[in-house]
Amino acid sequence: MSKIIQIIIAVALIFFPSFAGAYDVAVLKSAEIKPYNEALEGFRKACSCNITEFVLHGDNILKEILDDNPDMVLAIGMDAFNHVKTIKDRPVIYTMVPTHPASAVQNVSGVSISLSPDRYLDALLDVFPNARRIGVVFDPNRSEAFVNDAVHACRSRGLEIIAKKAMRPSDVPSLIDGMKDRIDVFWLLPDPMVVSPESLQYILLVSFQHKMPVFTFSKKYVDMGAIAALNIVPYDLGMQAGEIARKLFLDKGTKAQIRAFPRKTALTINSKIARKMGIEIRDEVLKRSNDAN
Repeated sequence: MSKIIQIIIAVALIFFPSFAGAYDVAVLKSAEIKPYNEALEGFRKACSCNITEFVLHGDNILKEILDDNPDMVLAIGMDAFNHVKTIKDRPVIYTMVPTHPASAVQNVSGVSISLSPDRYLDALLDVFPNARRIGVVFDPNRSEAFVNDAVHACRSRGLEIIAKKAMRPSDVPSLIDGMKDRIDVFWLLPDPMVVSPESLQYILLVSFQHKMPVFTFSKKYVDMGAIAALNIVPYDLGMQAGEIARKLFLDKGTKAQIRAFPRKTALTINSKIARKMGIEIRDEVLKRSNDAN
């Protein structure tokens, strides 16, 4: 074999892993829903692999996956990851999970949906440039570290954050009542206690009655009555996971975890609700956002 041909093959193996024979990935989705399917399509686009799909449906799912003998496993969603995180003999990748799992296991890598407080605050101030007092309610068992970082991020911007701890869902209404006339914006975090159906219904009711704008993390809450959200993009999260899979396949000897945060976001605004509250949003912000109406 000539040296030129050897070089061509080496380059092909680096940039086109399918040239060497595609690898097999078992994909477990927590549920059959649109964001998870979008993440899977992004992964399919980036990974250059053969994919076998599974949807979480029972306690035997792990055995079904291992019987398929994949080279890697991708978990989409936290429930899916919880079912495959015990796998130790091949790479496990996750995406569409709230935060990076507290795992020191070297075969576990992935992409969380967490954004830094700084990125949220940058978007919040784009929509509400005159906001100076920001309200937050949170479960200290889930969100205290994030809120502590948010407090520092607010102080560095000359903002005041009024953060109240909720120990149970029934605490949320009284905490909202105590801050509704003291804040410029309520920041709704991805905290299960605060986005429970009962808590969320009360927050949005107070928002509308007292013209307390809500900024959040998901378009679905904007559809329900929040004014704006900074959303992650599931398709791109899937692409990031696919890029991790390719890197792990090409460098089979790697022992380090690969952890990534979302690189792409989308701002969604409910201009109809903003108008009803008498809130003006600058044209340049509206132009680069998606309108929920």
